Amino acid sequence: MWPIKIIIPLILCLSLLVGQGTMNGFGLGHFYENQGITSAGNGLNSLVPGFQSNVSLSNPSTWHHLKYTHLSLSYSGDENTISDLPLLNRYSGLSYASWIVPIKSKGSFGLALVPYADQRITLTDTDTTSFIAFDDTLNLLNSFDRSGGIMAFKVGTSYLIRENLSVGLSVDMLFGSSRQNESIFFDGSSIIQTSRTRYSGVLGEVFISLARQEKINLFASVKQTLRGLDGIYTEKHLFDDANGNGYHDYGNPLDFPLPDSVSAKNEIRLTGIHKPKQFSFGVQSKLNKQTSISFEFSTIKDKGTISDYLTLPLDDWINRSNDFKLSLVRFPNDISLDLVDKISFRTGLMYKSHTLALSNAIVSEVGGSLGFGFKFKAVGNQVDLNYYLGNRKYSDTFKTEIIQQMQVGVSLGDLWFVKRRQK
Repeated sequence: MWPIKIIIPLILCLSLLVGQGTMNGFGLGHFYENQGITSAGNGLNSLVPGFQSNVSLSNPSTWHHLKYTHLSLSYSGDENTISDLPLLNRYSGLSYASWIVPIKSKGSFGLALVPYADQRITLTDTDTTSFIAFDDTLNLLNSFDRSGGIMAFKVGTSYLIRENLSVGLSVDMLFGSSRQNESIFFDGSSIIQTSRTRYSGVLGEVFISLARQEKINLFASVKQTLRGLDGIYTEKHLFDDANGNGYHDYGNPLDFPLPDSVSAKNEIRLTGIHKPKQFSFGVQSKLNKQTSISFEFSTIKDKGTISDYLTLPLDDWINRSNDFKLSLVRFPNDISLDLVDKISFRTGLMYKSHTLALSNAIVSEVGGSLGFGFKFKAVGNQVDLNYYLGNRKYSDTFKTEIIQQMQVGVSLGDLWFVKRRQK
């Protein structure tokens, strides 16, 4: 097993063509909760309300405070750069989608679809290896490509037990797949080994919201693995990619051997790849009717084990994470007709620390966010824009990573379970 201080500089000497940077090379890839802001409507907050004065999109125990049903979408554009290296990774995509229905201010029901882990990464060795065989000099070039990832489909609900106490529940169904290509190029030939992995698992999370005083609110959650993330691994037959398209097919010229002349190996079940356990706590202090300051802490322990069948670009994975968040939010004034009072403001600071399972190396990140929102129409439609800037450091290498993220979100409200006024 290579130590991380050798592996990371080696990987940084390769060309990262696609993906989110070095974090994509660890384990199952880059978990989205480790990349800045997860939802434009929440800002930096997770447990503590950031969408509305008493509502967090990612905390079901607050959903019953919504006055209307909301469909919320967030789109993210991200950029990662590595210091002293000409590496620039840009990517974008849907970062959050939810549909939340409050039920008579006593309960709620919601569905959400969010990215969970991004496994996209392409590595090409910039050094060519030469050797002599049968009086010929052959030049070898290696490359590794991984695509795909894991999504989470969330089903959540909440119930107001008493005026100052509510509970929420979320069941997260994980699913997805990834494809890996390992290639060797020599003298015009490309030999490719392809494998695929299908993932599935179930997580459960319980939320509690408690109003201790008029201006102090407490929030907590516990996430537990209900069924660990498992994988079905299939390794395809080695082939010569004669037509150079990266796939085993019938293009011209024909690949060797022909696809119908060979079959994949037996499927292998990989159990317990990812088994997280998480505890989170948050406190909100309302400075006035529109402004609040909040603090959040979260710790995650992953008891899963990555199978040797899965090829990891970086031979390690994150098994412990801690993060601290401090944020300030100014919510819009629902009563005022002044245009300025329809604008919300969010800003905050965050510190994250990750520990790698095999090397015990530390990945730390310090970041800050700044965001604005605009609320319009009586049903609380909202448009949000957030920017995040972070600096990520790896303890066993001098390289640092700069993370930039821009998120745009829109939330549309409508009446459900409320008698509509007749015209």
